[in-house]
Order: sequence, then C-alpha cells, then structure tokens
Amino acid sequence: MIHCYKYVNTISDIGTIILEIFVSNSVKKAFEIIKFISDNQGRLSLSELGRQLNMNKTTMFRYLETLEALNVLERRDSNWYLGIELFSLGHKVDANSRIVEKIHPQLVEISKRLNETINFVGMYNNSALYLDKVESNRTLQMRSQLGDHLPLHCTSLGKAILSCLPLEEADNILKVIDLRPYTSKTVTSIDELKQQIDFVKLNGYSLEKEELEPGLSCIAVPLHIKSINFYGGLSFSGSPDRFTEEKVKELSRELKTLAGHILAMF
Repeated sequence: MIHCYKYVNTISDIGTIILEIFVSNSVKKAFEIIKFISDNQGRLSLSELGRQLNMNKTTMFRYLETLEALNVLERRDSNWYLGIELFSLGHKVDANSRIVEKIHPQLVEISKRLNETINFVGMYNNSALYLDKVESNRTLQMRSQLGDHLPLHCTSLGKAILSCLPLEEADNILKVIDLRPYTSKTVTSIDELKQQIDFVKLNGYSLEKEELEPGLSCIAVPLHIKSINFYGGLSFSGSPDRFTEEKVKELSRELKTLAGHILAMF
C-alpha cells in the first residue's frame, strides 16, 4: 500500500508538471501573438498570423478568440489590433501609456487657460473608460475617477464615441445597449439616442445636461486616432447654468481645436 501511495503521488506530480509546462507554453505563445500583432497592427489576417508564427489556423483562431474575449485584442475588418484592456492593465490606464503621456500636457494647458475641467476617455467594452482628467479650480467636479467606466447612452463622451465608430459597430452596440435611467433626464429612447448621435455627426460635438449626475453637464467631441485604431472623446464638464448657448459654442470650438492638435501628434 505504501508503494502504491507513492506511485499515485508520482503520477500526480508528473501530471502537475505536464500541466504547468502546457500552461507556461500557452502563456508564452499568447504573449508572442500579442507582441507580433503590436508590431503589425491592422496588417495581418488569421491566415497570415498563422503563417508568420508557424501555427495552424485552428490553434491560432483559438488563441485569438480567447484574447479577443478578454479585450486584449480587437478584430476589425478581419485584421487584428491591440485591445484597450492593455491600457487598463497598466494602472487602470495610467499616465505612462503612450497616448495619455502625449496628450496630458495639452489637457493641462487648456484646463489652466480656460479654468475648465477636461476629461479624456477611450472606448472599452461598450463603455467609455476614463483615461485622464484635469480639474479646474471650480467647486463642482465629476465624481468619476481614472479607470471608471461611463455609460455611452447618457454621457456626452459616450455619444461622441458612438458618433465616430464604424457604422456597423455602432449599430451592434445600439441593438444591445442598456438604456438605464440614471436621472429623470436620462435618454431612455433608442430613437432619441440615435437623433443625438446624428446631431454629433452634423455639428461635431455632443451635449448632455444632468443625464448621468444631477447638477452636472458636459460637452464633448469625438476623437478617432486612425493610426492606433483609437476611439474616444474629450469633454468639458461643469454646472448646467454655465452651459449657455454662447458658452457651448465657445467650448465646442476649443475642444475641436484641441482634437485637431492631438490628431496631428499621431
């Protein structure tokens, strides 16, 4: 019996070692795929990836499908890109990520010059993910912090993102979007939401008044950086009584100018 017990333990240990080797190799292969895609974003299909990395299509698809489900990779038009989850893992999207690091000084400058709170978000898993924020000296501030997720349907930033997404992707989101009412002013009609998205496409900015938080309004512009496949937005937030028609025109111009400067950096 003693010998049998030792034998079973030995088999168990061998199984554990084999499993550890398998998992280790899988992790290494997944990282190899991510690294290769990072150097060739948008230029490789499933077949090309398999050929370049010497993997059969079935195995490659299994890896890609898992990484896509984890938002580590994104598939667009049959090509592969890094997913925004890689931003989030850094520090709930910390200031060391390339895009935030490059943009942050401009956010500081415009916030100081206008004394306005400015927010920067990116598309993440059907929500707007807070990447950066520079607050003004005013007393009213948004409760959201870096790494928080904002709903798309009741924020100016969310509507800005929806306006710049590829049409098919935006339509797919609208089919499943949860129109949860956060306040009495939240848009809960899909038709009204579509009208507001069309407004952004026509005018270049979105505006929401107390849809997410009572006593808070935001104006935003979309930010689509094609070279890195980034979909996001920039916004000013503040008290609704400050967002007069003239103020909205002024702030929308400032945001559009800032977005133009950022696009030129990439």
